[in-house]
Amino acid sequence: MDTISVTALSFTEYVMSGQRGRISILGEQRAMYLAEDPRMCGFYNPVRDAMRRAVSSPTPEVEMREAVLAANRNGQLRAFEELAEGFLPWLRKARVTGVPVSSARWTAGDLTLKVRPHLGLRLANGSLAAVLVYVKEAPLTREAATVGLRILQQTMDETLPGGEPWVLDARRGRVFRLGKRTNLGKLDALIAAESTGYVTHWRLSA
Repeated sequence: MDTISVTALSFTEYVMSGQRGRISILGEQRAMYLAEDPRMCGFYNPVRDAMRRAVSSPTPEVEMREAVLAANRNGQLRAFEELAEGFLPWLRKARVTGVPVSSARWTAGDLTLKVRPHLGLRLANGSLAAVLVYVKEAPLTREAATVGLRILQQTMDETLPGGEPWVLDARRGRVFRLGKRTNLGKLDALIAAESTGYVTHWRLSA
């Protein structure tokens, strides 16, 4: 059978959706990835692009405002306003500047994840962070964020060598990091199981 290829963030959202929600979110994701119309998967792209510019701009508010003012799809205006309200206060406190990041691929069985950090950051102390930016309305759970963090960590040599993995829940201005006491063996086992589940649900929803 063909390998299934989605983004690391899509897989993270699947993990977060719980047993009842997984079939529904899988159906939505499958429709998005298989759609011929590229606009299906571009709803949040303008605001993520604005965040990317904002981290290196002397006027990040202007960058975010431009994205809000350009919102023209159903639901975009409210979503972009909420994202700006959460992201800008976090950015002011974070004291970071943007750096380039690359993309990578992570594979488990028949599932391939495209790992594309939305932001590369240099902190005030000189350290680096590669960031997946979560933008949906439902708050990101720590369990789901930890899955995304581990996948980022395993591809860091390709995306941002020497960097630390972060997942940012942009609406709430909350950054998740891997805890020092994280049991990586158990986490990897969880991710392997979730990967198998994702492939099975994907194929059953065909």
